[in-house]
Amino acid sequence: MLSLFLTTFLLGAAVISADYTPEALADEVKNLPGAENLQLNFRQFSGYLPVTATKNLHYWFVESQNAPATDPIAFWTNGGPGCSGLLGFMTEQGPLRPNKDLTLSLNPHSWNTIANMVFIEAPCGVGFSYSSDESGADYKTDDAQTAEDNFALLQQFFTRFPQYRTNDLYITSESYGGHYMPTLAKQIVDRNAAGKDPLLNFKGFAVGNPATTFYSAIPAGLDTYWGHQLISKPLWDRYQEDCINNKNFTVCETLFLAMYAEVGNLNPYALDYPVCLEDSPRKAGRAQRTWFLNHQLAAMHAEFSGVHDQGLQNIRKAIVGLEPVSDYEPCAGDYMTTYLNKAEVKAALHVNSDVEWRDCSRTIRYNQLDGAKSMVPIYKYLIDKRFGLNILVYSGDNDDVCATIGTQSWIWDMGYHVEGRRWQQWLTTDGQTAGYLTKFRNTKLAFATVHGAGHEVPAYKPQAALELFSHYIKGEWTNA
Repeated sequence: MLSLFLTTFLLGAAVISADYTPEALADEVKNLPGAENLQLNFRQFSGYLPVTATKNLHYWFVESQNAPATDPIAFWTNGGPGCSGLLGFMTEQGPLRPNKDLTLSLNPHSWNTIANMVFIEAPCGVGFSYSSDESGADYKTDDAQTAEDNFALLQQFFTRFPQYRTNDLYITSESYGGHYMPTLAKQIVDRNAAGKDPLLNFKGFAVGNPATTFYSAIPAGLDTYWGHQLISKPLWDRYQEDCINNKNFTVCETLFLAMYAEVGNLNPYALDYPVCLEDSPRKAGRAQRTWFLNHQLAAMHAEFSGVHDQGLQNIRKAIVGLEPVSDYEPCAGDYMTTYLNKAEVKAALHVNSDVEWRDCSRTIRYNQLDGAKSMVPIYKYLIDKRFGLNILVYSGDNDDVCATIGTQSWIWDMGYHVEGRRWQQWLTTDGQTAGYLTKFRNTKLAFATVHGAGHEVPAYKPQAALELFSHYIKGEWTNA
């Protein structure tokens, strides 16, 4: 009887393993440090996907805890540009959280409770992703190149995991994902239409607190500072008089820096939350702020002046204590950074042991002028061409970096009509108001706010974020 049981068990295990290619099985994460006492009910895989002959992008795939064979598959990347998708994994909506003692705990509100989730580190040079080209040319990139590389990553993933190619495919992100997601979505629909690549079963994208237009980043953040009464009226009046219509670059940047100085040490990613302490994992948020503001200040300079003077920018950034990207060091007490740089963790994840993991890259050279480009024409292309994509734009309303007022400015101004679901309250399952929902008529576009959430919605409102994601992938908001 025991022999029969063991034979049956082993045959069952072989059938399960046979679902995965040998390349996928080689990437399976079997002994993750810190998870020894956890009862995991999902399999996970980590490794590299070659998107060119020299670019190798890291992915970490966690199966759905529900029904992985049939559940949707969603890819997640963080913004920056240049910040790692593992921020989403370990501080937002992934299944595992690092503790101070570098053990791991389970996140009950993980998005992989209802979907297969793939966290990616892109562009090349972010996180564990690397190039074998010693010239460094692969680390110079922009929106178009990032979309092309991410498309190649999707195709490489489904070559390694072909059983998921027919599952509903979604792409998700936040922050500078407001550029990553529309450009990648256009890349997918155009390549699908061309018929030269294996078809992707693409259903749509969701993006949180997105940088979408020039206004939706820094200018909207300044309006939010005023709306929260975090700056003085005399300074605000000067900004209104000298910058709204005149756009004198020197004056406007000086006033912008003065506003940052007045606001002080509040967390711009979540205005009403405590600032991170030395031993807090939320210290990681300072890295994203550094990358985002370095990128957006350059875009603002180009928008107003038409020139790029890096030396002058660095002097002005120093006024508000904004470190240049090349000099930024993440907090030594950041559990995530410490955990991911452990040799045994790198071995378990099958990543290059020589790569020092950072939450935001010091290696890539992103075209900073792309940050000033509006993504609205791409939204209109994706909607008006009737590709049938489910598009959810959501916004934590306690964020200043990509503030809700900025998202409202462009999403309503696209001109799509609303019938029925205009700014309706949506509730969590326990009956609490989670935010407000708008569905645009004759489109599959929806806009939801998450009240009280900061820039990274799942980090601040994990239950509401999971329920929002569930409504989205079920089509309850975009199809209704």
